[in-house]
Amino acid sequence: MKFQKLLPFILLLILPILVLATKQIIDLRKGAAGTPANIIIDTQNPGVPVPSTLWQNLSQGGEEPVDMIKPVIGQIKALSPKLIRVDHIFDFYKVDQGNGNYNFSQLDGVVNSILATGAKPMLSVSYTPDSKPPADWNQWYNLVKATAKHYSVEKNIGGIYYEVWNEPDLFGGWKYNRDPNYITLYHNTARAIVDGAGSANYKVGGPAITAYYSNWIKSLFASTAKSGIRLDFISWHKYSKNPADYLADFESLNKILSDYPQYFNIERLITEIGPNPEPDVWYDGTQSGVHLMSVVTQLSGKIHRIFSFEPVDGPNPRSDKSSGWGLITHSGTPKPRYYALKFLNEMVGGQLLPSSGDGTWVTSLSSKNGSKYQSLIVNYDQNSNHTETFPVSFKGLKPGSYTVTTKKYMGTTTSKKVTINTPTLTENIYLSPNSAIIIEITQ
Repeated sequence: MKFQKLLPFILLLILPILVLATKQIIDLRKGAAGTPANIIIDTQNPGVPVPSTLWQNLSQGGEEPVDMIKPVIGQIKALSPKLIRVDHIFDFYKVDQGNGNYNFSQLDGVVNSILATGAKPMLSVSYTPDSKPPADWNQWYNLVKATAKHYSVEKNIGGIYYEVWNEPDLFGGWKYNRDPNYITLYHNTARAIVDGAGSANYKVGGPAITAYYSNWIKSLFASTAKSGIRLDFISWHKYSKNPADYLADFESLNKILSDYPQYFNIERLITEIGPNPEPDVWYDGTQSGVHLMSVVTQLSGKIHRIFSFEPVDGPNPRSDKSSGWGLITHSGTPKPRYYALKFLNEMVGGQLLPSSGDGTWVTSLSSKNGSKYQSLIVNYDQNSNHTETFPVSFKGLKPGSYTVTTKKYMGTTTSKKVTINTPTLTENIYLSPNSAIIIEITQ
């Protein structure tokens, strides 16, 4: 009886201990859902050049039928772009004047602006005036052939990418296995490009679908492998806040490529990329920049090029209060994702270093650039909750004194001197949610 009377008091005494124990169990379970980082970098085995062409590409959407690149040429040039993609090349810029007459003057302005940034154009070969399948395939063939001849031969622009249509599963209602059949569109368009561009330096590919759909990819591989029609790259669009989705697409493509070994080395391009296919306030904040850098660290060596959508916002305000998808506002103000590309460019010129120990949230890309060792480290969490403290170790260094410089994305730069007596320099790093740094080690 005494014990029963004392039981409520005993429970009151041990309740804080039970709560603490429960919290620890919850924390452990929460931790089990992800892997913490423990990044180890091998400084003695530099490999291929840092794949800056992965991220140095932009894709301008059809916001308005004018040259949207021209007002921001200088700002875009500062990003060192390699390719800039434009769509609506026929319906926006009134190339087809009818009766076999073509006027390239408006489209020339856009292409000249792209060239002025230092990039080469990727022309999304689209659309008919109503975005529907061509009513006359001969007329379409002649238009496309004249376009390829104009830019690849007459204007002698080397390195153009011709992408067959834009989002055919959405615009035009194309299908991969029945009419209106994208395969018919691809074959007619690619043949016209080859006939128009001749022996010039160019590439042609597709299908530029709204997302990665394996049946579209299989269908294009199967048809071009059988017909011998030229296919230099495979392309799709991807909008997701979860980097794992991009990796899943890559794994799926690898499985398909095992059945088509002739295309094993084909260029893999995500010609529109972003956290959300709809306008989103993310595009105006730093989280979109961290998202981009996280995707880059994880797609390096897997995808050849990604194209950030888009360089410049459209002119219209958005109902969700965001300014749009752009890196730069319509009035010309750079946004955080613009500075993410500049931050990534800090890695240009180096050679990739092998590393291990990326975690669920924290990922990295490391390089040797002359006598400098660099590591881009990103902590991305789409829920903006995850903080992490973790070690970063540079192995294979000579004992001695080093300068450790830490550059924060959208933040400050700090430096300090350290001395090591062993071949490994280890820094313990704390990263708040959705932040990124570049660590530089110099002797």
